[in-house]
Amino acid sequence: MHPLVCASYGINARAYLAVIDIPSVLPFAGFDHKYTGIARFPAVTRDLSMVVPKNVLAGQIEAVLRQRGGKILESCELFDIYEGSQIQAGYKSMAYSLVFRHKEKTLEEAEITAAMKKILNGLEGLGIELRS
Repeated sequence: MHPLVCASYGINARAYLAVIDIPSVLPFAGFDHKYTGIARFPAVTRDLSMVVPKNVLAGQIEAVLRQRGGKILESCELFDIYEGSQIQAGYKSMAYSLVFRHKEKTLEEAEITAAMKKILNGLEGLGIELRS
């Protein structure tokens, strides 16, 4: 607000005024928030480093990860992309961190291995190979 307006109202500090158009904001507000408690069972993390054709987008990879990872895949995060002389032409290196967790029990290694095999089979369909 202008300093003269502030002075006329006895405001001796900087003041700001905002007008919020509630009808425009309301469609973006959600009122059905659901509480999820702290996880009771441990998470298992796997890193996946791949050689990917340049035309394959991160969104395509993440769609395969989420679809093939099933209910036990809690999250996936891209943490590295590399394009350089150590990677063959037409390809890039991408690395994801995958977090697996079951809501009702501790995961066994066989369950994680099965999910990883499904994920790797899906990624092969995109022309992706594990980085050695």
